[in-house]
Amino acid sequence: MKKILFITGMLVAQSLFSQETDILNVVTTPDGFYSKPGRVRKEDHKIDGSPYVNGDKFEKVVIKDYSKNVQDLRYNAYRDEMEFKIGDELYNANKTEGLKVSFPSLKKTYESINYSYDSRTKSGYLVLLVDNPKFSLYKREKIELMTGTKSNNGFTQDANDYYERDKDLYLVAKDKKFSKFPKNVSEASEIFSVDKKELETFVKSNKINFNKEPDMIKLVEFINK
Repeated sequence: MKKILFITGMLVAQSLFSQETDILNVVTTPDGFYSKPGRVRKEDHKIDGSPYVNGDKFEKVVIKDYSKNVQDLRYNAYRDEMEFKIGDELYNANKTEGLKVSFPSLKKTYESINYSYDSRTKSGYLVLLVDNPKFSLYKREKIELMTGTKSNNGFTQDANDYYERDKDLYLVAKDKKFSKFPKNVSEASEIFSVDKKELETFVKSNKINFNKEPDMIKLVEFINK
């Protein structure tokens, strides 16, 4: 078991880190894993709302095969980064392909993964909803920064820029190929390569709603049986 703190830092005494530099020292494990996080850039203007879908509190996490004494983290959905704190400084964790970060208090697990969708390749964190060799189900959480409006008169104030949550995107993965979760039985039978009539029977008998997360999970679990 790798007895190392996730993403650097507190793996060694904090005295090893210089608060005057922009990055921490590199820490390498025997298997080649290393972290070199950079400080989070502070916004230079007022922004309303929050970039955190789970709240701005740092939560305890569990990472398989790593020490239980890991840094508390929080997920920044605007920057698609895991953040942690050392003293008063805020840092982004290093993204490592395939690393799964579980938040027990939130009952959520994020996986750092490289994936292709909509003709674009991306590297980021997806919420893992169903983990299976056949078909896995992921959710992408995203927050966008919207531009505020300037007052066109002397009676009202300017509106600040603000964070706004985008609609969650659900992705089905098989052999590292990702596709958007199907909208209906016809699409589902093609994506999952199953008999349409059999699928239709399951959907009707279980009153599956293709827009509700619990039903999406139930459908994928049924396909994987």
